[in-house]
Amino acid sequence: MPLTKRNILQHELIGLEAQVVSSSDPNLLGVYGKILDETRDMLVIEHMSAAKIVPKSGSSFEIKLPDGQTVVIEGRRLVGRPEERVRRKR
Repeated sequence: MPLTKRNILQHELIGLEAQVVSSSDPNLLGVYGKILDETRDMLVIEHMSAAKIVPKSGSSFEIKLPDGQTVVIEGRRLVGRPEERVRRKR
């Protein structure tokens, strides 16, 4: 199943490019780079050759799909173990 805006929550995010477009922590605004890892509550984004840990809750992410399109996702919709999120039905 190809990755699209409609099914992104059921796909793996590691390897996609992401940017923090809103956050309860102003220091994280604008963090941009490749998603290196994902935990239940955090995304690890490679930003300027450093790994930035960004909480999912309280943040929104603009994620670039492989076809070049972008989608903005509220972090609260991503909260949960990645392996459980990809099985969840929306």
